[in-house]
Parts: sequence; C-alpha cells; structure tokens
Amino acid sequence: MLQKTMKAAILKEFHSDLIIETVPIPSPGHGEVLVRVKASGLCASDLHIQDGMLPTVTLPFTPGHEMAGIVEELGEGVTGLSVGEHVVCAIDITCGVCRFCRRGKQNLCKSLVRIGFERNGSHEQYCVVPAENLFPIRRDIPFAQAAIIPDAVVCMYHAIKNQGKVTAGDRVLLLGVGGLGLQGVQIARYFGAQVYATSRQDKKLEIAKQFGAHGVINTRTQDLIEEISRLTQGEMCDVIFDNIGIQTSIETCLSVLRPGGKIVVVGYNDSQFTASYQDLVIREKEIIGIRGSTRQDLAEAIRLVEDGIVTPYVSNTFSLEEINAGLHCLRRGESFGRTVVLM
Repeated sequence: MLQKTMKAAILKEFHSDLIIETVPIPSPGHGEVLVRVKASGLCASDLHIQDGMLPTVTLPFTPGHEMAGIVEELGEGVTGLSVGEHVVCAIDITCGVCRFCRRGKQNLCKSLVRIGFERNGSHEQYCVVPAENLFPIRRDIPFAQAAIIPDAVVCMYHAIKNQGKVTAGDRVLLLGVGGLGLQGVQIARYFGAQVYATSRQDKKLEIAKQFGAHGVINTRTQDLIEEISRLTQGEMCDVIFDNIGIQTSIETCLSVLRPGGKIVVVGYNDSQFTASYQDLVIREKEIIGIRGSTRQDLAEAIRLVEDGIVTPYVSNTFSLEEINAGLHCLRRGESFGRTVVLM
C-alpha cells in the first residue's frame, strides 16, 4: 500500500453533518487487520449517533457499523486470513470470558465494545478491526449487499430464529418493512412462516410481495386489525416483529397478536412504549427484546446469502463525499430498503 492518507466522514458536533477529512491510514496492531472498506451501510443508529442519543459516543467520531471490504494488511499474530480476501465485519468486540460469551451470547457481553459506536467505524476508506471479527465472504457477492449482512440481515435473523423462534406454519407480521423488514420477509419465509408486512408506502409493500410476503397492509389507508383478521381467518398472528419502535407500536402489535403470541421489539425510536396489562397478562402474551446477534448467527446469515436464499436489499447508494445526502435521505424516510456508501 503506497498511500499514507485516506478520507473519513467524521462527526465533530452532534446535530450536525459529518465532515469529510483527510486523515492518516491507521496501522493494525497485534491481532488486528487493516481492511480497505468497499461499502459501508447507513442505519437509523447513525441518525441516533448524529442526534446525540447514544451516551457511549465521544466526539470527534467516525460512525459506521456495516462493513464489507478487502483485507489490506495483517497485524502481528494474525492467522486464518489472507491479504486480498473479501470480508464482512461483526460489529461486537467481546471479551470471550464472561458468562454470556461462554454461553455463546456474545451480543450480551459485559465488556461489549461496538465498531461504529464505542470505537471508530467504517465510514472511512480504511478501517482497523480485530481479526476475530472478520468473516470471509465469496467474491461474487456485491460489496453493497455484503455490507448490510452484519446488521440489517443478521439482526433480523437473530430476531426471527432465536428470539421469535419462528417455525413452519407460524403467522408472522413485520410491522414496518424497510431496511430491516425487507430482509425479515425473506428470512421468515426461509423458516416456513406465513408472512405479512405493513408500511405506509405502497412501493415498500410491492417489494415485500416480490420477496414473498403472503399479505401486505398499507396502514395509511387500511385498518390493520380488520386486514390481519381477514388474512388469518380471525386467528391473528403468532409472532410480530416491531421494526418501528414508537410509543404506540407495542399496543398496535398487541391488538393483532393471538393469545400466547410473541412481540419481538427490533426498532427503537421513542424511549418508552405503552402496553395494556390486562391484554398482556390474561392472554399470556410476550414482549421480547433483541440486541444485535451472535457470531454463529453471522456465519449462518452469510451462508444464506451465499446460497441465494436471502438477497440483501439495497435501494440507495452514495459515495463517501455524498454521505450526508444519504443520511438526509434516511432521515426523511425516502429509502425503500438499506442505504449504502460505496467507497
């Protein structure tokens, strides 16, 4: 590698645009790898960081937690990876020794540090990460699609497989289809579910149908309870994934959830939600959280993509210099799927 500097998108003040600056290319330390970033996904969490909602973020800071790229340089002691290999990067840096890590629940590690949250992320041309966070991926998978696997794809995979425990024949509702939900439609279909999806935009619902949704509801023009009752012959849904995360969305989910059913909370925008104690307790309904994913989840999600079972859906791409336009697009709700920065 001949060049010494790179471009990075840096947040210097909350509630402000990112600034593109030229900075030195970092060198990998022991057990680390320098990755030439080829694609970096944009997420609602990037907006939360920009808005100062995450107390663990200190400025100046380079966000970005969905990364795909090429191994550029190996640090001392790194084995199992080769220069030139295509890789995606797990977000969580974990201790490996706490009770959660030992039980395979690395996403709940007591010493968790996240790339793009507590540590500078991938909205830059080169990024240093721990070697153990990198997962090789086939060269024929486009970088834009590969980049969103470590969050948009695998978080929905973890939510559907582990938290929702979706099985064949379940009636599943994805409340809100976009960057997460459109991946969720494909994954829930893979597990054999009858899949329904909601949005206030017909374009998103059309894409959901293309990915195999059995029924779609435009909540701007249609009554959710009536439509779910019609689609399920009055039995309502077994598992619902709340990808919206506003104060009223849990009550909305409860209204179309069968007795004994589960709500998995995936999205978060408001700090609190409301729920009916009577509906929750008497009908034995469950509200379950989901945080990230495990390393095993990521390995399995990569395999689903490589096998053509899941096609990560990217609707918008921007250059690094255009990253603020991409973030504004995301904030205005103009992205039908995931938005990705291509280097």
